[in-house]
Amino acid sequence: MSVTVEVFYSFQSPYAYLAVEPTYQLEQDFDITLLWQIFSAKASGQQVPAYPIIPEKLLYLFEDTKRFATEHNIPLVYPTNWPETEADPTRVCRGAVIAQDMGILKEYNYKVFHHWWGLGLNPNDQDFMSDLCDDLDIDPGDFLSKISSSDTRERVKGIYKRGRKMGVFDTPTFMIDNDKFVGIEKLYYLRERFEKRGLRRSGK
Repeated sequence: MSVTVEVFYSFQSPYAYLAVEPTYQLEQDFDITLLWQIFSAKASGQQVPAYPIIPEKLLYLFEDTKRFATEHNIPLVYPTNWPETEADPTRVCRGAVIAQDMGILKEYNYKVFHHWWGLGLNPNDQDFMSDLCDDLDIDPGDFLSKISSSDTRERVKGIYKRGRKMGVFDTPTFMIDNDKFVGIEKLYYLRERFEKRGLRRSGK
């Protein structure tokens, strides 16, 4: 019996970026269904206070993410002036909702994350979305129109509010029934959990 795993993720997080490939690999290896939930306070219209940057914590984040990226052969380029200056994720978060409707969310996630963290591009640049649409072979005018709709805005807000009610506070967060697992390091535990439950797909 397939298990549903809700994945709360944010394009703003380098850890969520690094978790994309191993998370999709879980779905390849085990009889599970991933339900991706874009989660962003800023994209949902919340006022996000500026938190003080702790130098030691930031230094460790750089060390930790670079180490993971190197070990897993994942390109990682930090955006200019990050995290002092952080890009607005609103458009790409709304785009994730539309991409899911179109059945191209997996490709969309890969492309957005790669452009943002793999190449260090700014999602607020004028050409970011048009280039993204070209890569996905979709009509930019139609896609941008759907992103701008009030329905899309409300859906992004709804996902965020639901996540908060479920206790989501960081990304990536993995929800299985009422169990919550926070952080990229939990991917290893999830693999063990699925193995013990006999969920490995035949031939994998």
